[in-house]
Amino acid sequence: MNAVGFSPDGRLLASGSGDRTVILWDVTDPAHMTRSATLVHQRPGWLARDGWRQGGVHAVDFSPDGRLLACGSDRTVILWDVTDPARPTRCAAATHQRHVWLSGPVGTVMFSPDGRLLATGSSGDKNTGVLWDVSEPTHPVRTAVVRPQVRDWAKKLSSGGAPAVHSVGFSPDGRLLATASGDSGVVSGTFGSWQNGAVMVWDVTDPTHPVGTAALPLAGRGDAGQMYAVAFSPDGRLLASGGANATVALWDVVGPAHLATSATLIGHRGAVRALAFSPDGRLLASCGADRTVRLWDGS
Repeated sequence: MNAVGFSPDGRLLASGSGDRTVILWDVTDPAHMTRSATLVHQRPGWLARDGWRQGGVHAVDFSPDGRLLACGSDRTVILWDVTDPARPTRCAAATHQRHVWLSGPVGTVMFSPDGRLLATGSSGDKNTGVLWDVSEPTHPVRTAVVRPQVRDWAKKLSSGGAPAVHSVGFSPDGRLLATASGDSGVVSGTFGSWQNGAVMVWDVTDPTHPVGTAALPLAGRGDAGQMYAVAFSPDGRLLASGGANATVALWDVVGPAHLATSATLIGHRGAVRALAFSPDGRLLASCGADRTVRLWDGS
């Protein structure tokens, strides 16, 4: 399994896997959950073979009203109407990227709090972070591309770089979008490699013209590496970020143009891959490549 997500009412669980299927589970009775439906994502005709860059469903997210399910797969974003969980219907499949060989899977998807926007992220090519207007689910419209902050995008692609948006997160009021990104490559003529990462905060009040309000520096051990996770606290006052430097940084985002470090949490011995706040905001969970899940008390 690559991804899981609960519906807003907690009655459905979606699980995505490497065989390009998403299973909808009825978890009304958690001790006896039942399969409601299986959503099949057909293999794209342009895909010559499976590989580490393609194949499977890597991200799922329900819309706030529970009507839609977004799935990230290959270089496409697929929307399903799951109003009737036993008979879901496919609304649309939107192409995330245009370059076949540089394109990676869509690895993160998230609806805005009002359900009108969908943010997605992937690796490779130019369109690593995309904002979609999904107010009409059968015709999603790409409103903007939010790219990580890198010095020379075209040069990094041509030199074997692999820029990526690993995680996206909306603030509770939907005004801000955070992206965790990174890029890597091989130093020409050597056996060395490089990695860089960044967390960007965007004002998406106008989704057709997102404005990057801040680029957050890495905090904690090391000053380079991929950034893998972002999450806003339920009250919207804090942004948590985590990445290859094995630390979790908390940022005060009350004034998004002048972000300040609130705390740096050290404990993982490997990259921080995922973050989640509890509904009341008192706890923060972090998942690391060191095979541990840590709970942090922020009260």
